[in-house]
Amino acid sequence: MFRAYEIQPDIYWVGTIEWNERYIHGFSMPLGSTTNAYLIMDEHITLIDTCMPGFEDELLQRIASIVDPARIDYIVSNHSEKDHAGGLARMLAAAPHAKVVTSSPKGHAILQTYVGDEREFIPVKSGDTLTIGTRTLSFIHTPMVHWPDNMVTYSATDRMLFSNDAFGQFFATSQRFCDEVDQSVLFACAKKYFANIIMPYAKQTAKAVAAVRGLDIEVIAPAHGLIWRGEGVGRILDAYEQWCALEPTDSAVVVYATMYGATARMAAAITEAFMAAGISVRAYDLDVSDISDIMTEVMDARYVAVGSSTHNGTVLPPMGQFLTYLKGLAPKGRRGLAFGSFGWAATGTKEIDTVLQGAGYEPLLDPQTCGWNDTTASEEALFQAVSEALR
Repeated sequence: MFRAYEIQPDIYWVGTIEWNERYIHGFSMPLGSTTNAYLIMDEHITLIDTCMPGFEDELLQRIASIVDPARIDYIVSNHSEKDHAGGLARMLAAAPHAKVVTSSPKGHAILQTYVGDEREFIPVKSGDTLTIGTRTLSFIHTPMVHWPDNMVTYSATDRMLFSNDAFGQFFATSQRFCDEVDQSVLFACAKKYFANIIMPYAKQTAKAVAAVRGLDIEVIAPAHGLIWRGEGVGRILDAYEQWCALEPTDSAVVVYATMYGATARMAAAITEAFMAAGISVRAYDLDVSDISDIMTEVMDARYVAVGSSTHNGTVLPPMGQFLTYLKGLAPKGRRGLAFGSFGWAATGTKEIDTVLQGAGYEPLLDPQTCGWNDTTASEEALFQAVSEALR
């Protein structure tokens, strides 16, 4: 039933479309996703990456629409995370003579835990090559984009880069190329992907972008989402260079969790103070907002204000989740503000302040607190305090 799609002469997209996937390790995917794999038909048939566990039948059927999977000679694993290498065991069962090409030593070590060492591995270092017929594949290590084992594969014959997680998007679509979809949606997906997956490794990613800039590239084929071609190649490389710089804009994000409304009123006062100062701001109630959408805004924001009601001596559960997520992703060189309401002890606000400072945020003000039933005068005082700090 499933079919392969030729994307370059003798190169086929044989990936999987996860139309109904919505979350992966805290990341929301409202448009679903694709996990891309690529089949190169040359003297030695080569598969680039595999698939998510549970999607092996789709991958195998797409390959079988072109060639018997048993004829595959090489399986290149650019990255050993489960969404790319989870189908490796099934592929090796279907391709009994295939050798596994992976990064040395990290990729090799990880993949051995998946399939053992009874199959032949070809561990490669950055700069190594593999001739598969008319094509010679080159391998470039891109460690920490976003795992230590990551590498990319380049075919000079096709001017094509198989980039795995770099330049990806979570975007399920029947189209295969960047110029076939709405560009605003495409780049919004690409930016959200960067902010939530790549951002903590921006320095390493900048080095990887610089390395691939030196290649003659006509097509970038990532492991998720649309394939970049034509003008899209330059646009996504330019975007990554800009995002990797992590330069904040004059903007703010206000994130809060509220119990009886007092913290929400504080959030409104802080939001108004940013607005009055001419600073672009977005406010997010964690009861109705997605943390990965928020982090896409946080990536650009010069100011991040975070507030919660105190609950059982700590923050409300949605705020606890957000703070955990923020700690792993927070860009540096920003200013933070902890705020919140309380009944008898403002311990939740202190906890937020500790997390913000630990994540590298310079305090805009001391933590701001109010009693759960304070008057509107306290909100006006908060507005004035934030306004003064922004002058």
